[in-house]
Amino acid sequence: MLETGRKKFSRWKWLIKFLVKIVSILPTSIRVTLMTMFSGLPGKPGVVLRYIIFSSLSKCCGDNVYIGRWCNIKNIGSISVGDNVSIHDYNYIDGFGELSIGSDVSIAHGTSILTFDHSYVKSSTPFKYQKVIMKPVEIHSNVWIGCGVRVLGGTTIFSDTVVGANSVVKHNLSSGLYVGIPATKKKDIL
Repeated sequence: MLETGRKKFSRWKWLIKFLVKIVSILPTSIRVTLMTMFSGLPGKPGVVLRYIIFSSLSKCCGDNVYIGRWCNIKNIGSISVGDNVSIHDYNYIDGFGELSIGSDVSIAHGTSILTFDHSYVKSSTPFKYQKVIMKPVEIHSNVWIGCGVRVLGGTTIFSDTVVGANSVVKHNLSSGLYVGIPATKKKDIL
């Protein structure tokens, strides 16, 4: 029988947490650079190194957090993550406006999570130089976000929610199955 990620993490937790403390001594800029350098490292070494560096940079990081290859995660210091979370390959996540992810959450590949928006009023200042508005995102526990989903700033996804592939989430989602642009509730999850 194959050993699960949870069991492996549990067995090696003491060493992983010790390495997080050691890596935390490094300056933030070096840890951010290391996170970028190891973003494409395959296999178990890549998974462990990404966890150690992410955990040392984040506001809070639970146990058994999987970060897949080629994830672009910015402003990690404003991100909190619970236990048993998987963030699969090729995600873009920016914690600029604060991001909280609960436990037992799966974020499939190619997903974007934004925690801010731009002001866009007609003025002499071009849109791209206008004020950035911080909009926190909360993803509660027991949530599955399908591949290619876009989660926009100011959103809360409550527990027991599934968001279907390629959906755009721009408002709060209560428990249920959501799909579409914008994501709309298709059914309750029983």
